[in-house]
Amino acid sequence: MKSLACIAALIVVWLAWAAGPVSYAGTNGNDVTAVNSSVRANDGQTYGTLSTVNGDVRVGRGAIADEAKTVNGSITLENDARVGEAHTVNGSLEISEGVAIERQAHTVNGDIDMRQRSRVGGDVATVSGDIEVEGAEVGGEIRTHNGDIELSDGSRVRGGIYVKKSNRSGWNWSKDDPVKVHICSTCVVDGDLRFERPVELRVDSGAKIGKVIGDNVRRL
Repeated sequence: MKSLACIAALIVVWLAWAAGPVSYAGTNGNDVTAVNSSVRANDGQTYGTLSTVNGDVRVGRGAIADEAKTVNGSITLENDARVGEAHTVNGSLEISEGVAIERQAHTVNGDIDMRQRSRVGGDVATVSGDIEVEGAEVGGEIRTHNGDIELSDGSRVRGGIYVKKSNRSGWNWSKDDPVKVHICSTCVVDGDLRFERPVELRVDSGAKIGKVIGDNVRRL
């Protein structure tokens, strides 16, 4: 009888667990994870990995994290946040003023916005999204397949700009219109500008750029 009671109790516990929501959030040391919800790093606090699958990631003002990542959601880094890297698949990256990303920032389907005094040590990349860099610095290169690029307010890109033609069979990442690239008069691109697909390039007087490489570049 005791055995039957134990088995019945285990069945009740299992049913309660199975019927519960799939979404969960918890901490493992300084890590914060979720599946079907958003996660947030509180202002001024230090974390390891901040991750979710279906939800946004927000890093509060002055917070520190080694990694911020999601699959279906956006990532917002508030003023003066510090992260090792930030990446998402279906969502945008909002990099606020004074933010520092040590390694790289990338998304697949989403825009990337960098604001004043922010810096990414490595590459800034997206497949099908626009990239706007306003008074900020990119230590690596800017890469996109299918998004416009805007550099303004004295931004600097140390590794160049690369508009890439996708070789993935079965996928069509390209839009019909040319990619638009604008570099302001006080902006600097130290590396080459490599274009593998049609581009409309506007370089304001006073801007400093590397070599322009590409067979289908229209200068505006």
